[in-house]
Amino acid sequence: MSCGCHSLLLLTTAVAAALSSSVASEEEHQNQCRLYLAESTIPGAGLGIFTGIDLSEGEAVAEPDIIIPLADYEWHSEMEHDFHLLWGEYSWQPQEVKMETDMVDGSALVIGTGCMPNCNFALINAFEGKPEYDHAGLSRKDHGVTGFTGYYNQRMITLRDIPAGGEIFVNYGEQWFESRGEPLSTVPFEIHFGLVDEFLVKFKSVCLTYQTADNPDFTKDLWDVVKAEARAFETRSGAALPLTFDDMQSAQAVGSAESRLHYSLRTIDWLNQNGRCMDNIRPRNSTIKDAGRGAFASRFIPKGGLVAPGPVLHIPNKTALNMFSMDPATGHRDLSKLNGKQLILNYCFGHRKSTLLLCPYTSPSAYINHNRKKANARVVWADDETTPQHNAEWLKWDIDDLKQQEAIGLSLNFVATRDIQPGEEVFIDYGKEWEAAWKKYVKEWKPPADSDSFVSATTLQTDFAVPLRTIFEEEEDKKYPDNFVFYCTTSALGVVVDFGEEWFSPWGQGQWEYAWDDSEHPFDDEYFLVGTPKYPCKIISRSEDPGANENGDNLAHNTYSAVLLTEDELVDVKDEVWVQQLIPEGEVHIIHDIPRFAIEVRDKMYTKNEFLGGSFRHPMMIPDDIFPETWMNL
Repeated sequence: MSCGCHSLLLLTTAVAAALSSSVASEEEHQNQCRLYLAESTIPGAGLGIFTGIDLSEGEAVAEPDIIIPLADYEWHSEMEHDFHLLWGEYSWQPQEVKMETDMVDGSALVIGTGCMPNCNFALINAFEGKPEYDHAGLSRKDHGVTGFTGYYNQRMITLRDIPAGGEIFVNYGEQWFESRGEPLSTVPFEIHFGLVDEFLVKFKSVCLTYQTADNPDFTKDLWDVVKAEARAFETRSGAALPLTFDDMQSAQAVGSAESRLHYSLRTIDWLNQNGRCMDNIRPRNSTIKDAGRGAFASRFIPKGGLVAPGPVLHIPNKTALNMFSMDPATGHRDLSKLNGKQLILNYCFGHRKSTLLLCPYTSPSAYINHNRKKANARVVWADDETTPQHNAEWLKWDIDDLKQQEAIGLSLNFVATRDIQPGEEVFIDYGKEWEAAWKKYVKEWKPPADSDSFVSATTLQTDFAVPLRTIFEEEEDKKYPDNFVFYCTTSALGVVVDFGEEWFSPWGQGQWEYAWDDSEHPFDDEYFLVGTPKYPCKIISRSEDPGANENGDNLAHNTYSAVLLTEDELVDVKDEVWVQQLIPEGEVHIIHDIPRFAIEVRDKMYTKNEFLGGSFRHPMMIPDDIFPETWMNL
């Protein structure tokens, strides 16, 4: 009896200990920072981002990013400013985030991990997915809908397994480096590592031939000669050579690119001491009405603890973000008609006595909302000694000095002003000027004329189970909203069919009919379409998938025929034909058998909420006690 009780007691104790250990292990895992901002492992590259946990291929690196359109900046500014707009170094091409049909010209500002990784062609291990479009349940009936971006949920996805402490690298593209000249002219591309691998095969053959017992150092001596020659000529191929003799020996087995992997790793202890955690907060729908999304603590943050790092891009003159109406006589901006400001202004800090703007480019700090009464965080300057890319000396300079700086050099920290519990929303005080401007805007705001009827094309684009109506069905049934435009991707066109007896030049008058060739691309393959030509089109017929049941389970596999639009069919955007890629007037181009995934439903240019006139635009106000007097130029 007592023996049985004793055994039961031992078993109970063992189970309790195991459960306690499991709970402790789970808590430790949850408290481990998932993403760090720290000095890059690439010499001279500034800041980089590092995973704090082991990541598997196909896994999200961090919380999702937001994307802010910088619309027609060159047209609105006419490049008259006497400083370099740093956003140009941290922006994406609009087509990379499905924004190219939203504006004539401009850039996509990806706030968060999308603009923070460095590029190392030897070790590309992540890529950016595509964003979604939504305003957190708000519509044009809500006065806050135009004050924040609806482009969100863009995630960085791993291309390979990445160990804890590994730096995240993405592909900038070769042109990014080629366009910048020195000192990036020797950065090796992927092809150069391939050339080095071929060279190493020959190098090994030579060494096996000539190294003998009488000459045991031949291989190392020859390698020293090779490296010296590479340094003398400074080529991309030379820069792709393994960095050391040991690396060269490793490269014989794993390749020259992979031999550099160990240089891209930091220890977690090093990151905890020298980096800043980027995932103490995460985005969710805000508890504040009309605010859209907010930032919530992902773990306990003690008073004085870091909420989020905030390296900033400086804009010496906030008028750079002004937007103007067009002078119909000249086609240029009319400086007497200011009609708005760029949306990025809402994500920057400013000061009433200065022209300077400071724009944090990390996420999810961009989600932190204003609440004067419930503020539980504030911004302070980062520590100059422990934060790369923060130069306290700049705080003593004037605005003219900052205009000369063509790289980032300042960094803020969002810190807790009291203990913040897991799941609690984080707020800061945007300042009295911001609050007064917001209250005035709300008081005077009137909903747009189409606030009751406007529907974004995104609602149809994301639901492939709904068959697309043809132009003939639209005549008989309910028409699509006027802001809807259909785009047909033409990258997989097959042979031209039904030419008839006469051949027409692509630059002449005539009719062409094409058959979509999907032999190499499955119906659900979207990625091969990225960056390929898209033409505005009208759907003229639909072929039902014979496998679709009455519930429409396979409607996404319907195919369509469409006619590509000509220049005279989109009069309101005729001046932007270079973006629209319209067919010359007088020609008829018809495509058959287009899969649903190759047809995108998009909003017409400038009809999305981000581009509406009369929108709220105002910077957050940086506290007086940390703003240098030398920057007060107003």
